[in-house]
Amino acid sequence: MKKQKKILICPLDWGLGHATRMVPVIDLLLEKGAHITIAADNGPLEFLKLRFPNCDFIKLKGFEAKYPKGKNMAFKMAMQFPAMIKAAKMAKIQLEEIIEKHKIDVVISDNRYELSTENAYSVFMTHQLNIQVKGIQSIFKPLINSIINGYIRKYNELWIPDFEGEENLSGILSHSVKPPIDNYFFIGPLSRFSTFELKKLPKKYDIMAILSGPEPQRSIFEKLLEKELLNSGLKCIMLSAKPNLNKQLNIKNILKVSHLPDNEFAQTIMESELIISRPGYSTIMDLAHFGKRAIFIPTPGQTEQEYLADTLKQKKHYFSQKQSDFDLTAALSENKSFKPIKLRTSNNILKERVDFLVNL
Repeated sequence: MKKQKKILICPLDWGLGHATRMVPVIDLLLEKGAHITIAADNGPLEFLKLRFPNCDFIKLKGFEAKYPKGKNMAFKMAMQFPAMIKAAKMAKIQLEEIIEKHKIDVVISDNRYELSTENAYSVFMTHQLNIQVKGIQSIFKPLINSIINGYIRKYNELWIPDFEGEENLSGILSHSVKPPIDNYFFIGPLSRFSTFELKKLPKKYDIMAILSGPEPQRSIFEKLLEKELLNSGLKCIMLSAKPNLNKQLNIKNILKVSHLPDNEFAQTIMESELIISRPGYSTIMDLAHFGKRAIFIPTPGQTEQEYLADTLKQKKHYFSQKQSDFDLTAALSENKSFKPIKLRTSNNILKERVDFLVNL
C-alpha cells in the first residue's frame, strides 16, 4: 500500500491573498489523498481553518511588516530588514522542528523565501521574479533580485501562478527575467473560486468593495471608501476580509460585513455590478475567473500593485486611480469603456505537479 504523503503548506502572512490562492492547490492535494498540515499565522491561519477544518494546523510566526502611512514604502521596509532576517531565522528553526515531529515529506511555501529545507522536498510559489522598485531605490534592484534568487535556488522546484505565454496576468513580474532555477513551472492562474459554478444572477448590489492588505493603509482605504460610497447613494456591500470576526453593520446605503464563506463570497461577486478593491495579484486572478468589472486603488508605495494597476489600465481591462486622487463619480464614468478579463484555466500543469508530489 502506497504511503500517504504528508505535505506542509506555508503561505505568507501579508494579507489574505497568499492563503486564498493556495485553496485550489490544497483541494487537489486532498483529492489525491495527501495528508495536509497548514503552518501559518494571523489572517491566513484563520481563513484556512475555516476553509479546511479537517486539516492540521500549526502557528508558524512570520515577520509582521510595519507599513507607512505615506509613500516611503521602500525606505520603511529597508529599515525593517534586520528584524526581517531575524524572524526568518526563527521560522527556519521552527520549520525543521515541524518537519521532524510531523514526518513531513513535502513543503510548499507561498512567498516565504526562508522556508526551504534539505529534509523534505520543497516547492516555492511566487508571481514576483522581478521585484519592482522606483526612484532612488532602483539602484538596489540588482541586489534585491540577487538576494531573492539566492533563496529560491535552495528549493527543489518553482511554481509560477500564471500562463507562460504572452497572454498572461503578471506581465514583467514573472515574464521579463529567466527563473533562477531550471525546474520551474507556470501552473496557471489560481482562484479559490475555480470550482464554483458561474451564474448570471439578478443584481443585488451596485458596488462590492473589498478591503485587504496591511495596516495602516487598510484602515485609511476603508475610511476613504466609506465616505465615497455613502455620498454616492448606491446600494453597496463592503467586505472587511477579517475571517476571525463575524459582524454585520448597516450604515445607510452600505452593508458592512467582516467575512463571507467562499460560497457566499462568490455569490455576492456575481450579484454585484462592480468591484472596488486593491489590485493584489490574488484578487486579479479571482476577478478574471468571474469576468467581473472592477476599479482598482493600489496601496500607496506598493510597487507591485502600482505596476499591475497601471498595466491593466493601459490594456483597458480595469480602470484605476491613486488613493490620493480617488473620486468615485469620475471612476464610475471612466470605467464604462473598460473590458474586464475573463479567463478559464484547466490547471493541467498544476495537476501534473500535484501527481508528482504525492508519488514521490
